[in-house]
Amino acid sequence: MQRRPLIIAAGLAAALAAASVSAVLVFGGGDPDATATTATTTIDSSAAPTTTAAVTTSRPATTTTTTTQPPPVVTLDLEGSGALQQAARDLYTWLGDRRAVEPPAMAEGLAAFLSGAAYSADLALAGEVATAELVDGKRVAVITAGDDILLAADEADGAGWTIVGAELASLGLGSWYGAPVRLVMVIGTDARPGQNEPYYRGDSLHILASNIAAGGGAIVGIPRDAWVSAPYGNDKLTHVNALADSATLVQVVRDLTGLPLEGYLVTGFRSFRRMVDAFGGVEVDVPFAMNDPKSSAFLRAGLQRLLGQDALAFSRNRHIAGGDFTRCFHQGVVIAAALEGVQERGLGDLPELLALLSQYTWTDLSAGDLLTLAAGAFELDPDAVDNLVLPGTLGTVGAASVVFLNPEAEDVYRDLEDGMVAPAG
Repeated sequence: MQRRPLIIAAGLAAALAAASVSAVLVFGGGDPDATATTATTTIDSSAAPTTTAAVTTSRPATTTTTTTQPPPVVTLDLEGSGALQQAARDLYTWLGDRRAVEPPAMAEGLAAFLSGAAYSADLALAGEVATAELVDGKRVAVITAGDDILLAADEADGAGWTIVGAELASLGLGSWYGAPVRLVMVIGTDARPGQNEPYYRGDSLHILASNIAAGGGAIVGIPRDAWVSAPYGNDKLTHVNALADSATLVQVVRDLTGLPLEGYLVTGFRSFRRMVDAFGGVEVDVPFAMNDPKSSAFLRAGLQRLLGQDALAFSRNRHIAGGDFTRCFHQGVVIAAALEGVQERGLGDLPELLALLSQYTWTDLSAGDLLTLAAGAFELDPDAVDNLVLPGTLGTVGAASVVFLNPEAEDVYRDLEDGMVAPAG
């Protein structure tokens, strides 16, 4: 399909992504030629001696009289001597000389991506480490060394640190942050204070998609009253989260769209407000003045920074032209604003941002998946992330008001298979 020219954001793009009526999430993606999986692997080091010693700083002695050049020595200088630092140092040493050290645990797709990579000359790098612990005890880390980036996760299951993503500019390589196309579901429930936030009706329902190789993505809103087939019978999509759970809702959307959604992030009104406040607000271009007491949306038109209460009110207001369809679009506007807001931060802030996210959301994604999703956002051009709502027609089933999705929605699903959609018009 024809696509508008993309300007890939250089160095910084966004890491946290997605504030909707009740959610802030992250985008992601990976190299299109890499294997998509986060399972760890141990690599055959071609008869390498088994050792986890610190990085060598000089070439090993040779007993041959040939003129064969010794392998390059590659070192990484990091503050600290923990398991994370050693894993990062071992990766660079191994890329210089596969015989010098066993490679660290890494995602299977990343191992495949690096299988033919090697340094051809000595190199000494210095880097910085940023780590954070998530609410569930899992840990994430970002290591930066010049233009190189390493992502690591500790899933708190006794396995220790795993390198889950990398961008090795020093080797002339692009980024590998997981699968080439990433699709996740953001669910914002209508739970009020005191209610169990993950288990109420889905008030805001969006598919977040990205393709970092192309630098773009999409925010696709699904009308909350869309009439769908659930395991217990036909129902509004909004009810599935309350009558079943978020995993069931995601499966219903998989069945509806044919898209391989990875999982979900879910939150409620209270957590959303607190999350946006902790993030420092989001800058939104409010398209018209609002004065709606039912949603508490009292906003002037124009670009302004919205803190949690106003961001929620803007996202909830449906007493406007277009009703729920416009409201769903406005939720996408807030998601896009969150993406741009994080672009002002550096990659070193990513662990802290994910720790913030973990305080106010529930997810079935692993720490490694969250980390690579977030890092992939740094590769996106916000102007290439389209915001749209699935087309539908208002109708009734019995006494219930519902939305019947139009046949054109199928075109959106198929278009979204590459993580992007064709621009309107």
